[in-house]
Amino acid sequence: MNILRLLQTVDRRVIYVLLMLSVTIPFFLPIRLPMKVSPATQAFYNAVEELKPGDFVLLSVDWEAGTRGENGPQTEAVVTHLMRKKCRFAMLSFQPQGPKISQLIVDRLAKEYGYRDGIDWVNWGYRVDAKNYLKGFVQDVPGVIKTTTKGEPVANLEVMKGIKTAKDINLIINVTPSNIYATYIQFVAGAKKIPMVVAPTSVIVPEVFNYLDSKQIVGMMPGLPGAGEYESLLGTNTKVTRFANSASFAHLLIIFFIILGNIAMVMERRQRAQSGGNA
Repeated sequence: MNILRLLQTVDRRVIYVLLMLSVTIPFFLPIRLPMKVSPATQAFYNAVEELKPGDFVLLSVDWEAGTRGENGPQTEAVVTHLMRKKCRFAMLSFQPQGPKISQLIVDRLAKEYGYRDGIDWVNWGYRVDAKNYLKGFVQDVPGVIKTTTKGEPVANLEVMKGIKTAKDINLIINVTPSNIYATYIQFVAGAKKIPMVVAPTSVIVPEVFNYLDSKQIVGMMPGLPGAGEYESLLGTNTKVTRFANSASFAHLLIIFFIILGNIAMVMERRQRAQSGGNA
């Protein structure tokens, strides 16, 4: 068996091992690959960057453990930016796990930025029936939310000062693997002319582009690559970048094998043709 045939018949176990190494090793290396920020991510970043200290943001964390690999880094990047800008924000979710796993991220970052629960941010928790809930929410935010995850009346919290209706919200951020963003657009963002950005998982990015192109949302952070782009804008280098690096190296390895296999196939065909001609 010559080298050309060998390149086309590499044991799949070898490929699996190399793929595992390409995913694992970059995660432990403090490197940042060159990254071009997409217009969608830049627009998302600009929407947050334009906020003023004290502005109020609704952070809708409609994701669960199954999409933590993408929505987790997106949430971390957004919360980091909000805390740097000293914006007030409230977390709300129509997924049962959303408020709990997102609070783990906020609690960790709050120690670094000195954010205080009930003063600088609040967790409104999990709610059901998004359509009907948001219909009431736009008219009376504290009256519909009522209490936090700790059972505290939201109307009494300092973070809620001046927040009566949805018009008092300066920006809506939706981190999601589903089309819940469309419900927000229909009943809150679009109805009350509130700027909104979306951080979807990669699989639904194409459909979210329709809302971005039609200017129903002002920005989008597309999946894990978008989180990596966002972190490059923030100038940070956390696990978000390492996740993106791992995915990039894995893709490069796959592309390398595809190119190598095709080159080997073409060269072998030429070799056979030459052998046949000589005969």
